[in-house]
Amino acid sequence: MLKNLIKYEWKAIWRVLLIINSFTMLTTLIGLAAMHALDGAYGRSINVICSLIFILYYVTIIGVSFAMSIYVGIRFYKNLYTDEGYLMHTLPVTKRQLVISKLLVHSFCLLITEIIVLVSIAVLLFPLLAILLGEPDLFLTSLLRDMKEMMQTTGLSVTAMVVSGTVSAVIGMFSGVLSIYCAITLGQTFRGHKVMGAILCYIGLYCLMQSVSSVFLMPQMSLLGVSDFNPMVYVMHAITTTSIISMFFGIICYCITLYMMNHKLNLD
Repeated sequence: MLKNLIKYEWKAIWRVLLIINSFTMLTTLIGLAAMHALDGAYGRSINVICSLIFILYYVTIIGVSFAMSIYVGIRFYKNLYTDEGYLMHTLPVTKRQLVISKLLVHSFCLLITEIIVLVSIAVLLFPLLAILLGEPDLFLTSLLRDMKEMMQTTGLSVTAMVVSGTVSAVIGMFSGVLSIYCAITLGQTFRGHKVMGAILCYIGLYCLMQSVSSVFLMPQMSLLGVSDFNPMVYVMHAITTTSIISMFFGIICYCITLYMMNHKLNLD
């Protein structure tokens, strides 16, 4: 039954995923076309145009990521806590299956969105920054090569760095979606203004997680002034610490969501 729930959820959301990410792809194509048209041009005009492209692109990628997260929350709320919830909660499935099916699909959609954004940054934003900084020889490949050499001098493995970063991103993605679910679920306990209650709960959860992360990262930040400080080692420690904290918060949000749905379900 879990497979059917995942299939149903994907059919309901894939069009929105395509529409939202089309804005990133369209903006990237516009930027590439503008850069191609200005190829070989110099002076104030190219800086102005590149600056405008940069602003448009920045607003787009922020808006796309935000819009996808908002839609995930709206989808979860409407499907489980409005009139649709009366049908969903009478299906021959457990609350756990309902949450997991949505978690897998929604996390996948957010992951696809972030991948598209990262690819777009690699092909458009980095060359734009090189032009704006007046360093046309600045390429992403050279930056990656410098980072690789820095890691090798500290004994860090490039593969380990990539794997750690990927795992941390996936954990953060799941944890972020679960925090949205938890906030929406807690918001249903408010008498009236449940949407506002969900927003306040999400802000509270986000601030709490950031505060805990800051406390655990504080000892590592104190090493910034050390003479033999290596930024790559700090990044690895920060990734590991952040991943553990995200996993911890994700598990708590998951347990709260399931408990509330099983014992405190309110569809009024």
